[in-house]
Amino acid sequence: MRGARRNFLNGLKELGLLRNVDRASAHLDARRLIVQLSEAADLLPSSLTIHGIEDTKERALGGNFGDIFTASHRGQAVAVKRLHFFQEDGDEVRKKFCREALIWKNLDHDNILPFLGVDSETFPGFLCMVSLWMDKGSLASKSGAPSESAIPTLIYEIAAGIQYLHSQNIVHGDIRGTNILVDGQGHARLADFGLAVFADSPRAPTKRGGSLRWMAPELLHPESCGLDTFQRTFASDIYAFGCVCLEVFPQSPFCFLFRL
Repeated sequence: MRGARRNFLNGLKELGLLRNVDRASAHLDARRLIVQLSEAADLLPSSLTIHGIEDTKERALGGNFGDIFTASHRGQAVAVKRLHFFQEDGDEVRKKFCREALIWKNLDHDNILPFLGVDSETFPGFLCMVSLWMDKGSLASKSGAPSESAIPTLIYEIAAGIQYLHSQNIVHGDIRGTNILVDGQGHARLADFGLAVFADSPRAPTKRGGSLRWMAPELLHPESCGLDTFQRTFASDIYAFGCVCLEVFPQSPFCFLFRL
């Protein structure tokens, strides 16, 4: 039965990869259905599996939700993200993993970090996400901090990445400097889709994960804004984008103006 469910998911995944512009709406619906079925069945399509991860190094980065290791795949430097699984919330973490992997895998844009696949061999018993390694790190790191002359281009590229996500009916949900990486040519790449949701999903997670400093007022206090529930939206992504603009510019806003 488990094999039959996986084959069904694989079939839907292949249909979802069709990028015919005339079928754009059906394509988005298929992607949403695949994510929902994957979460319900606790399975990922086998087409997402990646093999041949080599030369795994010591942990490069770590956080509350997982650790990132450097490795190589077919001659390319890659990042292997291993999520933390705890007994009390294991099912929820697996569902989150499935959702993030499936949403991320279908994204294709110059300003989105490329997702290579899911690895289960490097760390037996753990599912890992594999993406290209970005040597310069994030906008929030010293190595990724842009020169003042490069900031306008980076801001434009971040906006282009967000616009693409929204065109795919996806809310990122956690836009901030640490989740925007810089590639070897100095271009911005949006990353970390752990809180990403479909904008019109009635089953969107309502847990208030994310970083408070980049949260729109309606996420911090929904009731005060006339809302019944906590829900990430396109608008909350744009608010976070504004915070990123303030984050990367080295001077205070309107510093050229004198106090009256």
